[in-house]
Amino acid sequence: MKRFTTILLAIAVGGMLVSLAIAKDTGSRDALRLSDARLEEGEWKVAVFVINDQELAALDIPIRYGQSGDGIELLRVDFANMRLASWDFTHAQIDNEAKTVIIGAISELVGTRESADLKVATRGVDSKIADLVFRVDEGFVPEFTTFTTKSPGHELTFLYNEEADGHLTVRSYVPEFEVDVEGFAKPSVLPSEYALSQNFPNPFNPSTAFSLSLPEASGYSIRVFNVAGQLVKTCDGHAEAGVHEVIWHGDNNQGSKVASGVYFYRAEASGFTETRKMMLLK
Repeated sequence: MKRFTTILLAIAVGGMLVSLAIAKDTGSRDALRLSDARLEEGEWKVAVFVINDQELAALDIPIRYGQSGDGIELLRVDFANMRLASWDFTHAQIDNEAKTVIIGAISELVGTRESADLKVATRGVDSKIADLVFRVDEGFVPEFTTFTTKSPGHELTFLYNEEADGHLTVRSYVPEFEVDVEGFAKPSVLPSEYALSQNFPNPFNPSTAFSLSLPEASGYSIRVFNVAGQLVKTCDGHAEAGVHEVIWHGDNNQGSKVASGVYFYRAEASGFTETRKMMLLK
């Protein structure tokens, strides 16, 4: 059920004046939906969908994704090539200590464009506005809720303009909040063989990551060498069966940063050996 309030035509978001076009509400169900959790190149992505039955002119989306101290980090909010790509203002205020992000978006800051407002969209790919991109440590799963703040004031809100009796006003309402991120449940199937993945990103600066797959509990050794064959970095240990991420921060065993160039990393575990190449660019 939509909850409406009436506010002034010009709204201030982050101190900026907003020009909004007229849109009509058809009274259907609206929602903000988080779903489609998937793992891509070492990063977890959650799609943000806006389901709206009238053209929207601004969005205020505060989301909490975890608890302080957990192994979840929001790296960025990606708006590229999605519904808000042509809007004048999109911003994500990320606080990884409080585990919150506030997404603000405005169709127009100045002027009027008929195509500026967010068109009507039902469920599906066409309703996607952004991806939340996370680093999630093993054993942690984000828990998504909305929240409100008083100063400055934020609440999950969709906004659009309405003309009545010759007067133009901005209407705002609180949409439904839906979460379906079952993709975060990691598969329980263990790797069937030893494997060393290609690092990502590659080339990289300043850090890169790769994974070591162990079909059984095993000791392992990881070595990084430069093109002259000199040992640069060592990482030894013992791990349970599973896929384990290794991050190299471009440093040597003394903690000093190494120079740009090609490096080789080699993993050994229970008779398994594999070597791959990576490049550090500064």
